[in-house]
Amino acid sequence: MKVAIIGYGYWGRNVLLAVLKSDFFELACVFDEDYSQIQAAKQIYDFQEYSSFEAILKDRTIEAVMIITPPQTHFSLAKQALEAHKHTFVEKPLSTSLQECQILYDLAHQQHCILHCDHIFLYSPAVQWLKAHLQDFGEIIYLQARRINLGLFQTNVDVIWDLAIHDLAILDYLFGLEIISHHTLRTHYRHFCALADIHLELKNPNANQNTNNTHINANINVSWLSPIKVRELIIGGEKKTAIYDETKKDKITLFDCGIVISEEFEKDNLYKKMVQYYLGDITYPSLDSRAPLENSIQKFQDQITTDSIDIALQNHTLRVIKGLEIISY
Repeated sequence: MKVAIIGYGYWGRNVLLAVLKSDFFELACVFDEDYSQIQAAKQIYDFQEYSSFEAILKDRTIEAVMIITPPQTHFSLAKQALEAHKHTFVEKPLSTSLQECQILYDLAHQQHCILHCDHIFLYSPAVQWLKAHLQDFGEIIYLQARRINLGLFQTNVDVIWDLAIHDLAILDYLFGLEIISHHTLRTHYRHFCALADIHLELKNPNANQNTNNTHINANINVSWLSPIKVRELIIGGEKKTAIYDETKKDKITLFDCGIVISEEFEKDNLYKKMVQYYLGDITYPSLDSRAPLENSIQKFQDQITTDSIDIALQNHTLRVIKGLEIISY
């Protein structure tokens, strides 16, 4: 299937490389409003040039487009692509409002086209491993995420929509994203929201009826102001704790440690609870080495070949955008 790459920035280059590894998609063209970017791609890859995005949409031999452009353009470009009966792959966020996302999904269903939003970490083998082994952690005590770097300031979205969206997507995949309460502390620099500390109280979908722990506390720290790059999620449970870091070779460090509540009776028969800790081995689970982006593109392909939008993924995307709106406004 011929596919057009729309946007040839940092991530567009990665998407193009992943497409070239596919045995299903064939690169038709690369398009960017900055013609120098098209020229840069042309020096490496062989493809037909088009004068405009509209010209690409008029070419019936191109059946799919991948939109890797600034977030504020996603809604308009995706809407035009779907109206032209193109299967559409969109970099996160799908759009900058929940209402616009719903419009796009409704349109995709009407046009019998696939609309796929690339929440990249859903396709990380590490995150999928965590999902498959959550029961081994026992009762979840806390979640702590840090996603910080000295990054480019975005003029169209703040640091929450740029970085925290990844952590919300992971949390939704692992635990659901029913927000009971929230508090967001922002730090602005030169009119940009460049740092945020977000506290979420989430409904615990796996809460034991015999415990009062019906909620999960999650803290997310995101920043464009850090001199170091950190991509870290800590999941602390009664039985095990995991540190997930996508930037490391061993992406999951698993600690066989947790909390023990021992029950004792003193001589005066007063009931006493003492908190103790146990420490065990540290292990590094073996994970699939396939890149998350390749897995995401494979998921896009699977929906096309089965002619059906994955409703679970659609609902996931809508929950994440809703979560972003809740903590942002």
